[in-house]
Amino acid sequence: MITILKKIFFAFSRGERPVFWTALFLIAGSSLGLILIFITQKTAVVPTSGGDYTEGIAGQPAYINPILASTEADKILVRLLFANLSELADNVTPSQNAKTWDVRLKENIFWSDGEKLTSDDIIFTIQKIRDPETKSPLFSSWQGITPQRMSELEIQLKMANPYAFFSENLKNLHILPKHLFAETPAANWNLSRYNLQPVGSGPYAFASYENRPDGFITRYRLKANPRYFKAKPMITNFNLEFFSNAGELIQSFNTGQIDGFAGIGPDDISNIKRSYEEYPFTMPSYYAVFFNQNQNLALQSGKVREALDAAVDRNAILAVALGGKGNISRGPVSFLSSDIQPASGTASLESANRILDSDGWRINSSSSIRQKRIKNTAVDLKFTLTVPQVSFLVDTAKELQAEWRKIGVKADIDLVPLEQTANDIIKNRNYQAILFGNVLNPDSDLFAFWHSSQRFYPGLNLSLYNNAKADRLMTDIRQNPDASLRGKELSELQALIPNDHPAIFLYSPYYFYFTRKDLYGVSSGLIDEPADRFQNVSEWYLKTARVLK
Repeated sequence: MITILKKIFFAFSRGERPVFWTALFLIAGSSLGLILIFITQKTAVVPTSGGDYTEGIAGQPAYINPILASTEADKILVRLLFANLSELADNVTPSQNAKTWDVRLKENIFWSDGEKLTSDDIIFTIQKIRDPETKSPLFSSWQGITPQRMSELEIQLKMANPYAFFSENLKNLHILPKHLFAETPAANWNLSRYNLQPVGSGPYAFASYENRPDGFITRYRLKANPRYFKAKPMITNFNLEFFSNAGELIQSFNTGQIDGFAGIGPDDISNIKRSYEEYPFTMPSYYAVFFNQNQNLALQSGKVREALDAAVDRNAILAVALGGKGNISRGPVSFLSSDIQPASGTASLESANRILDSDGWRINSSSSIRQKRIKNTAVDLKFTLTVPQVSFLVDTAKELQAEWRKIGVKADIDLVPLEQTANDIIKNRNYQAILFGNVLNPDSDLFAFWHSSQRFYPGLNLSLYNNAKADRLMTDIRQNPDASLRGKELSELQALIPNDHPAIFLYSPYYFYFTRKDLYGVSSGLIDEPADRFQNVSEWYLKTARVLK
């Protein structure tokens, strides 16, 4: 071809040669343009299988077992390796009174070792959860529920009392292979190699793991499960690397050792130096100041609690503590903002001062703190705010302290280690006010957090809230199978609880997931817990190809 072009070129005169080159370039450019137009109009970019992805996690797996998993590392591995009952079910049919649930499994579902998954595996899993010797974190969720085998693919679940949110139980029930655990006593499960080399039914299957001489697990290698009952995952190899802390996690992302991670605080985001994609997830959670009225005489006044609430500038707190990366909360289910309207009310120092004045609290000229005589005793308007030593909570507490000082209220901040907060202070209700968070499920079962029967350990009613109407609403919501009526009662409850001012609802932080720029298919939105960011992991992809339309 080149020889022919040379002959043609030298056949032209010197004056004709520039014209020849111009024509040649025009022809080549036009041809290239036509090719590009054809590619653009007649082909499409589609995801294709392949590639390796490495997730970084701060922490260690302990039990990669669906009914023993407790750490975030455990739950992430369970989410990748085991399918839950909602996914396995072809259909789920509740009875009219929601006391009986019929579940039929999809056909031809297999464990990653080739054994068939049947209703026997479901029943075995539930029975082991209910066995006290197993010490499953799911124990309380499955009491009073009896599974019955109807066929190889069908089971019936009967419960003593109707529970409208039982579908959440099914979603949180990842099934265990009976053929591998049935002969091992529950007390010995922690010794089973299948807790570290699991056989599952999820999108990925176990390949290998690595650990240091001191036992610290450094890496898990997973591979796309060829027996997965849904579409095979697009990413071929999914690896997880484990680190001691968030600093190591961020450093490994900056150097390209890992491709994605989550779970860092807002203060740490600025330490990410590599380009990244940011996915904000919303979780059914909120942070609030919970009042223990039994521990402080001044806080027994509803007017005092109302004034403290009125003085709070939630926008300022959200900006200071979270850099604006979250949503304001004004009630226990504000995260359902499109469905449940939050309680009304805006921050106002003028309103807060007026409320306190009308309730008889006067500024002491020497201390600048409000004071009132209660039962012939001069009571200062002050209390201690217990705060876990978490940076954004400390920032929140300092902002609250400053805002309350403007209305003549003194709040002393008591910083305590996070572990002590949960294991000692909350357990014994040893606080006057505490800044803490609640994590619900998306269906908003508030019973454990606000029902009067849950005022003391192991209940989670941190304000020791006691309201007969609220109790009735929470019980009705739990038992009412009519979603429309539940929604109306939930709206009523969302207004009722803040109106009693047992707590000051502040904000719901975003949960951020950071990944390399060329990972596609991640869907952000509302998730129950951090591990649920992998709920559509089989649709994630790294590679693309062009195909004819």
